[in-house]
Amino acid sequence: MDSFTGPLVCTTLTIVYVGVLYIHPRTRPSATVSRNDDDVIKSRVVAILLSSVVSGVITAWILSKDGGTTQDALKSLRIWPIPPVVELFRSSLLITAILFIGPLVEKIVFSNGWKYLRADVEIALTGWIGLRNYIIGPLTEEFVFRACIVSIELASGMPPLKAIFLSPLYFGIAHLHHAFEVYLVQPDALIFALLSSLFQFAFTTVFGWYATFLFLRTGSFWQPFIAHAFCNTMGVPKIGAKSEGPEWYTHAYNVLLVGGTVAFAALLFPLTKTPNAII
Repeated sequence: MDSFTGPLVCTTLTIVYVGVLYIHPRTRPSATVSRNDDDVIKSRVVAILLSSVVSGVITAWILSKDGGTTQDALKSLRIWPIPPVVELFRSSLLITAILFIGPLVEKIVFSNGWKYLRADVEIALTGWIGLRNYIIGPLTEEFVFRACIVSIELASGMPPLKAIFLSPLYFGIAHLHHAFEVYLVQPDALIFALLSSLFQFAFTTVFGWYATFLFLRTGSFWQPFIAHAFCNTMGVPKIGAKSEGPEWYTHAYNVLLVGGTVAFAALLFPLTKTPNAII
């Protein structure tokens, strides 16, 4: 695969991933279709899962055409073998939780979130919004934008370090269509729709750098998937905002936020080292 075909295939996979939402009236964004309605989520989940399967088949076929067998192509997607549980925990959940130690403590301790933790987990795993946000979304996005697109970029000769910073652009662009959804519901909020979409593009691109790093550093699809699901539960960390409760909550949160960032930087490479590492 050459340097022209690779980006062309990656662009096609991105268009397919987003485009399936616009094929059927039940999934297509409109002023009367809420993306949070259960029926809409069910239809979109089916569409996204089918498009992800198609992307996987296309990627495996392309990679196998470059001289390897179909089995080799499937392995190059790095879905199998599944890493040991300890390795999965260390190189996905633990390292990401260290970065989010401030928001974690605020959510579980300062806000007494531990009392509602079980109920929150049940809602996340049984409701359609939770399944979309914490399971289907991270699963399909990491499969298409990491397992498929990054594998294609590597096969086209792109250096791994370059892939870390360039491949997430497809991931960020795939989220720009949310501006159209906001505009359809609130036609008078065009500026807000554009600004929120640009922020989402920037945030998802930065997260994409991290997810791609995990994919290449661990040589596995599963670590970025777990990290993605965890980050979706946490949301964007508050910076400069006052925590509810005593004033020392805010000071403690800020200290943990800075400390978590420093510890994350120091432990990132040691905790993500695996036998299948590509970088």
